[in-house]
Amino acid sequence: MRAIILAGGHATRLWPVTKKRAKPLLPLAGKPILSHILDDLEEMDEVEKIYVTTNQKFEEEFRAFLSSRSDKNELIIEEQESEEEKLGALWGIINVIKSRGEDDYLVIGGDNYYSFDLRDFIEFSKEKNATTNACYELEDMEEAKSYGIAVFDENRKMEEFQEKPESPESKTASTACYFFPGDQLEMIDEYQNYWEGRLPRKEYLDTPGRLLDWAVDRYDCYAYPFSGRWMDIGTRKGYLRATRELEEGNRIEGSVENSDIGENVTILGGSRVENSEVENSIVLSDSLLKDSIIKDSVVGSNTKIEGKDLRGAVVKKVDR
Repeated sequence: MRAIILAGGHATRLWPVTKKRAKPLLPLAGKPILSHILDDLEEMDEVEKIYVTTNQKFEEEFRAFLSSRSDKNELIIEEQESEEEKLGALWGIINVIKSRGEDDYLVIGGDNYYSFDLRDFIEFSKEKNATTNACYELEDMEEAKSYGIAVFDENRKMEEFQEKPESPESKTASTACYFFPGDQLEMIDEYQNYWEGRLPRKEYLDTPGRLLDWAVDRYDCYAYPFSGRWMDIGTRKGYLRATRELEEGNRIEGSVENSDIGENVTILGGSRVENSEVENSIVLSDSLLKDSIIKDSVVGSNTKIEGKDLRGAVVKKVDR
């Protein structure tokens, strides 16, 4: 079995912090987001190869990161440099399968965090020998309107896949964790052939959820429902929430002088906070906050903020 880590997005919702920095390599609870996924996969004997697929823009950053990790890992470069050129996550999967060959594939979004046991997910998927999607049990139906929703029977076989429905029929949200059995990969070819000429490629190759929506009426597809923790670290709120969930208190690695530090605060090494108030915020490395109020915000590395009141912001300003 092989694994694909999807890391090809340009993370525009976290710009400017991620404009020149790959989102999966942002720090989370003391290590890069991607490390939380790779730490599990690299130890699994059943996973023979791990493909990290990204874009040309972040190639060198990922090569440097992977150089110190397991030789199971291989970097795959998608030939596009901007968000406008990117065909989508599903294309990232297809690109790897076409270039590296057929096998059972575990696919995980590189900006996601899961608390469930990946081995249990794989065992369930192989037992069913079917395309399987890990689905998170949301708290309420209102929240379900913002996600792809899996509707399934008592055997967990999917009956319907609803993309951001106005009237959701369940609270199980599709996450960026999939299993594709090697002997059924023709499903992906059939999906492409079906939509070719009917929709622009960028649209039907956008997300694996579109494939599930199409496949559920044609193939046996299964849901793997789980509770506990799942975080999609795609936005400022998602990044802050993930930090709150995983950190035990504040992480203060930089220096703090004459400042009021509230809850859920990360201040990484090389950063200085002087005469400021910081709450529910992440300050990346080598930044300076002075005479400022920073709340519910993410401050990029090498950023100087002086005499500002920032709330709900994503900031990166290189002044030094």
